[in-house]
Amino acid sequence: MNKPTIIMAGSLLLASLQGLLAQQKPYTVTANIKGQGDYKVTLNYHTAKGAVRDTPQVINGDQFIFKGNVEGPVLVTVISGHPASRFEMSKGGMFVPAPRLEFILTGTSIRIDGDATTLYKATVKGGKENDELNALKKKTLPLTQKSWEMKQQSLSHRRPEDSTLRKELMAEMGKTADQTKEVQKQFVATHPASYVSITLLTTMYSDYTAAEYEKVFNNLAPAYKETFLGKYVAGKVAGTKATELGATAINFTKTDNNGQPFTLSSLKGKYVLLDFWGSWCGPCRASHPHLKELYTEYKGKGLEIVGIADEKAGELEQAKGAWLKAIQGDGLPWIQVLNNFGKEKDDLVTKYAISGFPTKILLDKDGKIIFKIVGAGGTDLDEALKKVF
Repeated sequence: MNKPTIIMAGSLLLASLQGLLAQQKPYTVTANIKGQGDYKVTLNYHTAKGAVRDTPQVINGDQFIFKGNVEGPVLVTVISGHPASRFEMSKGGMFVPAPRLEFILTGTSIRIDGDATTLYKATVKGGKENDELNALKKKTLPLTQKSWEMKQQSLSHRRPEDSTLRKELMAEMGKTADQTKEVQKQFVATHPASYVSITLLTTMYSDYTAAEYEKVFNNLAPAYKETFLGKYVAGKVAGTKATELGATAINFTKTDNNGQPFTLSSLKGKYVLLDFWGSWCGPCRASHPHLKELYTEYKGKGLEIVGIADEKAGELEQAKGAWLKAIQGDGLPWIQVLNNFGKEKDDLVTKYAISGFPTKILLDKDGKIIFKIVGAGGTDLDEALKKVF
């Protein structure tokens, strides 16, 4: 079993508790998952030194027991190998993961009870942090379930003749996503001393204006500012400022899919859509058919698209291979660059404060940011392009 070796988020509690949280504390997680059977289940989280995948020490039928040590609370994602944990777009091929169960791991005993077919709905008991997270989930779970049902329906209707239905579903999914964001924002505003709030802010920087994001960060408990995760969010505050509406897009040079250097500023005088995606990202690739429709409609009017892929493969050649295969498989005709090339010195995902995939950013003819959207749902991009053209 992998074990964390350094604190990631335990120091997010009040300063008076930081010394206590610096110590390793034992934990036990007992997960009773009806119908899980022989399918694997793991606990996944991050420390300052990287990712941790925790496997069960004891398996007894549908009961899985995890034991280890942790420095303070960390946000855990439960990943299941059960077929219900994903929606396969083609048998044995590309898939979109179902919503995943999350809980907060601390040095205590935690109990999970759920069903393998809807694991994200499982109940989690243990610790005040999970009590706070459960209070939030009580409001967001119906929205999560609704969104997942619509996403599966949308992915099941990918033929050209289904385009009207897909657009309707995407619009409704966009509304549901907006409702979820509002619930999360309200939680952050009313729980400035909660560990849950700091975890939400690590991924919500595209849901606020730059000024709003900075304000909610500054409103958190003072002990957060110098912690590992606090510094991470502070970096996101800076990145959000650099990519807010009206800001000039950060210029870059990356190698394109033909092996040639491409520089963003070379497209000055045209409207440019930056599409952050990856071969591993089901929603990204599911959005490509409609994006090709938009490209066909607006290319002659002065629109260029620049795909910026960020691949998960560890080795550069593996990342390059997956990227090129996806470009060919999806039939993408526009400019494509790979963020993995020179990522250690010029990481566009960090510089552009990308919080999720896909993310699309529209630039005007002077290179200023005029529109930004995270996720594949909704018709906001269509409307933004209609306003421009």
